[in-house]
Amino acid sequence: MPQEALAFDMYGTLVNPIRIWTLLAQYLPDGAQHVAEVWRQKQLEYSFRISVMEHYEDFAWITRKALDYAIMAEGKQLSEAQKQVLMAQYNYLDRFPDVQVGLEQLQQRGFNMVVFSNGSPAMLTAIMQATQLDSYFQGFISVDEIHVYKPSPRTYQLVAQKLARPIQEVRLISSNPFDIIGARSAGMQATWINRSGGLFDTLGPLPEMVIETIPELANILP
Repeated sequence: MPQEALAFDMYGTLVNPIRIWTLLAQYLPDGAQHVAEVWRQKQLEYSFRISVMEHYEDFAWITRKALDYAIMAEGKQLSEAQKQVLMAQYNYLDRFPDVQVGLEQLQQRGFNMVVFSNGSPAMLTAIMQATQLDSYFQGFISVDEIHVYKPSPRTYQLVAQKLARPIQEVRLISSNPFDIIGARSAGMQATWINRSGGLFDTLGPLPEMVIETIPELANILP
């Protein structure tokens, strides 16, 4: 078997979108973490909904709409300038602590690695540079190219096409169960990173490869 190509999800897998609560706390001392969690939840929900409606807006637009909802749901108000600061912070999200060591190990083993994300090209370019993730990957693949979000099978097919590999020779690494289920449904290999000890979605079976940190992946893959 040829060595698999690895496609890493960005948000929730390499960088932590919930940690943005530390900036939110400057504006909302009470409930900042809850707002961050609702923001992330609505961000995903909106991407699903507009895909079903066969409509498309880029991920920055979705992220802003989700932020507006999360603030209103908390019964709070922020100024336009404060919201712009929060949106800008999405280009500087914190990497998870295990990311650097794990990616270095995979890079040393010669894996072909790309980022595969719902993020817009501008968002991905900025965050990969800011977090120095661009030194580990051969680039990124954004769903923006085909104007539909994960878990549409078209998004996973795009990755295989871009990598010029049969889809079964590409492995998705993601912390998002919906992403794992979508990839496997499309014929892709998949590894779930379960850092929090959470539950897997009941829409699909647990994948054979489940890890808690990226270094584990470097030790498991053949």
